Amino acid sequence: MRFSYALGLPRQLVLSVTAVSAVEIPVAHLLLARWNGTVALAITALSIAFIAWVLVDWAAAVRRPVTLDATTLTLRRGLRAPVDVPVDRIVSVRSVASNDGLPKAALHTVYAGEAALVVELDDGTAHAVAVDDPSSLLRALEAVIGPARAGLESQA
Repeated sequence: MRFSYALGLPRQLVLSVTAVSAVEIPVAHLLLARWNGTVALAITALSIAFIAWVLVDWAAAVRRPVTLDATTLTLRRGLRAPVDVPVDRIVSVRSVASNDGLPKAALHTVYAGEAALVVELDDGTAHAVAVDDPSSLLRALEAVIGPARAGLESQA
């Protein structure tokens, strides 16, 4: 099963930053070039590369969904390396209203937004998940790992 996490991304923010950068980068280049041409080229190249990375990362989020099969929950976060979570290690899944109070390690798996679910594993680690339809992922996880063994609960 595939679960999108791209609809909740701050598209307006990505597009706004890109639009502002289209104006800011040439102006900054001209101002820096008056001081030092080499520095101006370096800063301009880094700025363009960063904006390109933001746009490609955003496009990757649209095309690389979170997936669940009988053995693995694969959490994707744009261009970052996916996190494979074996479903037999999941001990609980719970709904959360925000990132507040989540373990620091779990926050590393959130991509551009608020967590909707926390997947806790048998070794005490947790992964925060932000998908567009958390209730469908919750139901799918319940079907794969079973509600009795998983201890699925909602704290929304």
